[in-house]
Amino acid sequence: MTTYRIADDVAWVSHEELDAEGMPCAYVTRLPQGPPTTLNGPACVVWLALSENGSHDDIVAAAALLWGIDPDEIRGDVLALLDELVALGLATAG
Repeated sequence: MTTYRIADDVAWVSHEELDAEGMPCAYVTRLPQGPPTTLNGPACVVWLALSENGSHDDIVAAAALLWGIDPDEIRGDVLALLDELVALGLATAG
């Protein structure tokens, strides 16, 4: 089963407090070349789940739990975002 983790050359920080819309936010960048990426709302929730490492099922389940919804409702979107994060070099899959 494929597992995901944050790439070794990535630095990131997330807001402890929610933004004005009540959404979490994370700032992510590859060092030293960048560019910085902002992950808001659902993308940040997936990032926070990804930061714990795990399979796509683990990340989908953690994100669904944070949002209080059924994992099947977001599975496709989460997998698409994970693929994008890997393509950007922000995460690795193995």
